[in-house]
Amino acid sequence: MPLADALRRRDPAPILARADRQLRAARAAGATPVALDLNLGAGRGVPDARLAGDLAWAAAAIRGRRRGAALWLDCGSHGALAAAAARVPPPAALNALSPGRPGGRALAVAAASAGAELVVSPALAADPQRAAAEARAPLVAAGVAWAWFDCLMIPAPVPFARTLALVRALAADRSAPRLRPLVAVGNAAHARGPGGERPAPAVRAALVALCAAAACGAGAEALIAPLERPSLLAAVAVASGARPPRGPAGAWLREAARAAAAGEPIPPPDAALAASRGGGSPDWASARGLLCGRERGAPGG
Repeated sequence: MPLADALRRRDPAPILARADRQLRAARAAGATPVALDLNLGAGRGVPDARLAGDLAWAAAAIRGRRRGAALWLDCGSHGALAAAAARVPPPAALNALSPGRPGGRALAVAAASAGAELVVSPALAADPQRAAAEARAPLVAAGVAWAWFDCLMIPAPVPFARTLALVRALAADRSAPRLRPLVAVGNAAHARGPGGERPAPAVRAALVALCAAAACGAGAEALIAPLERPSLLAAVAVASGARPPRGPAGAWLREAARAAAAGEPIPPPDAALAASRGGGSPDWASARGLLCGRERGAPGG
């Protein structure tokens, strides 16, 4: 949840309202367990002490209303996250350790000392398999038994096929310390069209839901996602087997999850579903084209 304005004013109301909306949506959909991601962004140029203080203040504000709420502390500074870990008791996760950057081992030690979970997030340009191997060194040194691994659900230049392949590989890998696949499917809403244009809301909603279904099918163990989107929660429920598909969209999302699990191309929606857009309905055909690539034969895995 974006925090910048509320943090500057030290106004908890917007943060609490967003937290309440997300938790209500999750509860209504039967989605569990759920954590709230307190995202400060990269935090470039901001002192670590200030970032850590902001995270601790936001955490205290939420837990003042939601006692014991699970929180993910999210910013780009290893030092700030390590400092925040000492001020925010579990259940909490530190997002994220970036392999190859200074301070990674200290962050892993801080997470272990505080009893916090840890997210590993490689650089965009990094080879994901190599980054996964590099990530284990600081975890071993800190005695961390497992960590989440961000499989980089970010629009181009990271192909979705690479994301799904990495999810499948990590889901099958039981090496210690274990890296559990995580996909930030909400980032799919930032995708751009062929001319750099921002897609219509119906396309963005379909992108996030399709990414969620495919990621679940491939074996993702956690998603970072906007829980207020009903289409996303429905896609996760269908892909995870929590409920049977309802209607053509549900059946297609279940097939997309199956294809992602098998490393097969995500099939196009049938003609009736592709033509059903309008009236606020997700635009599944356009979303699949943007996500998978029309020119490349829409590989899904």
